[in-house]
Amino acid sequence: MELSFYPILAFEESKLSPNLGYLFRRQWLDPCESVVSILWKFARMNRLPGHMVVSHVARQKVDPYEGFAATAAELDVRMTATSLGLPHKAIRLAMVRPELRRGWCSHLRFCPRCMSRGYHSVVHQFESVPYCPVHGCRMENVCRSCGAIGEYLIKASVLDAPFKCPNCRSNYGYMCASFVHRIPWPPRDRAAIVRAFIG
Repeated sequence: MELSFYPILAFEESKLSPNLGYLFRRQWLDPCESVVSILWKFARMNRLPGHMVVSHVARQKVDPYEGFAATAAELDVRMTATSLGLPHKAIRLAMVRPELRRGWCSHLRFCPRCMSRGYHSVVHQFESVPYCPVHGCRMENVCRSCGAIGEYLIKASVLDAPFKCPNCRSNYGYMCASFVHRIPWPPRDRAAIVRAFIG
């Protein structure tokens, strides 16, 4: 039986990049994924504390426990894209677009079935989208266990609870989020989320 050993990650102070490498795969992402969802995956797979991720992706110095909005004005797009090995465009599309701010919900809105997949879309944040374009589920914005309203911020407590309620740590989905070994979405579902995004 072959064992795999992962190095202990020692971080450089100047950038979000461990000296010995980190784990992130583009295939974990689905179309129109939100930047919060992307950072949840990054933090979870590398066992990074939320405060460290927040401090390194912020455009300027912030209190990681207060956090900041998921916008290009506050997030360092270049640093985030480079650190995760993603195109800058992918990070820009994962955030609030300036022309859509009026129709944007400041609280987390989610589809429980998407959250079970380990996925949250920027489309889920559109107030004009009452149902998930993929599953047809009504969008939710409170934890089914404790009733807390979800926060849609890049902040330590949110990133410390990937796809879960930061208040009680219950899953937002119907089960623990799984995004590493999963079946790719069929073309119909991919098209549905992209159509809603372009909308």
